[in-house]
Amino acid sequence: MKDSKIYVERKILKIKVNKAGIFTRLDTIIIRVKNMEEAKNWYIENLNFFPVYSDDESKITIFDMAGTTTLTLWQLDGTDTGETINQGNTYAVFNCENAEQVYKSLKKKGVVVDNFAASEDVSLFNFYDLDGNKFEVIEINEKAGEE
Repeated sequence: MKDSKIYVERKILKIKVNKAGIFTRLDTIIIRVKNMEEAKNWYIENLNFFPVYSDDESKITIFDMAGTTTLTLWQLDGTDTGETINQGNTYAVFNCENAEQVYKSLKKKGVVVDNFAASEDVSLFNFYDLDGNKFEVIEINEKAGEE
């Protein structure tokens, strides 16, 4: 009797994983401000952000965030009262290498900061722009030997 060999055809199934769900990426985060010129200067002077686009007619300024997502300042129009600024629970979180140092630097510049907390795993705090928009800063502490 002859040895019969069974050959199984192997197919490689390629699945495209889109890390942004049904979207291609997060494009920008909108921050509503009362006065564009004052707000733009505040972000440049206090956070060292670099504007990559400004439009006086649309009253927007876009900052590069060293990735695919930008941060857009958008001035409230005449019909907005400004009462709803920072009323939601949505806010941007910035990562840094030394949260305590950034906290002290912002505080020294007169930026409103609060809730500094540090644990073995993370250090974090909140800060607010001149319109009261809330942001969070986080430092994720890498543990030696962990991958």
